[in-house]
Amino acid sequence: MSGRPDGAPNGPGARLARAFAERTLRAELRAFRRVVGVGGIETDPAPGRPLVLTANHHVYADSFLLWHLTTQVWRRPMVVWMEAWDRAPLFGPVGALPFPEADARRRVRTMRETARRMEADPRTALYLYPEGHMRVPEDGLGPFRADLPRLARVLPPAVGWAPVGIHTSWWGESRPTAVLALGALHDTPEADEPARLGAALDAARAARPASLTNGTASLLLGGRPGPDERWDLSRLAPLYERWTFRP
Repeated sequence: MSGRPDGAPNGPGARLARAFAERTLRAELRAFRRVVGVGGIETDPAPGRPLVLTANHHVYADSFLLWHLTTQVWRRPMVVWMEAWDRAPLFGPVGALPFPEADARRRVRTMRETARRMEADPRTALYLYPEGHMRVPEDGLGPFRADLPRLARVLPPAVGWAPVGIHTSWWGESRPTAVLALGALHDTPEADEPARLGAALDAARAARPASLTNGTASLLLGGRPGPDERWDLSRLAPLYERWTFRP
């Protein structure tokens, strides 16, 4: 898919900007050895239905991972709300919308634009971080700042809701592995949303290398092997032994 949100500009400049943003996102994802999914996340949980994904935000690359999930795995156009949109507007052409804390009018405009896109194209997926800001992973989930029931009243009634836990781990290689875990789809946000997201995060943290072979996880992105896997310099060992030890 092109990644162009429904109704977004599609002139030459917009297409170029979108291509540049997508190239930037793919380049960022190459930092990972692999991206792994658990909980059946490789399959779109609500085909043909607008979707809101609530996710933890503990690593800078979380949004890149969710972009890959929604647009490349599920083949949906996506929306994400960015508080610092003015500092990084280049992601606007792929679905990022401004959500500045100090400007209520722009936040309302973004919510209305999100609802419009979901009405125009029911495949649209919004992902957001209800904690409100990026946290240290070791601190776990923080309190939710987002008023999800109020948001549900703004969006189309057909919207489905699902939590996605995101965890970045190290599986004995020089590059990290990202794990995304999908929680249960539900029709409206409930009081137990923090617990739902917490369970999804626990599922992501529980993934291990064996999960890919025993069928409890799937590969969402192959990633790039690090030098520890690509290089074998054993032929140089005799030479370096001479340079390491005295005769």
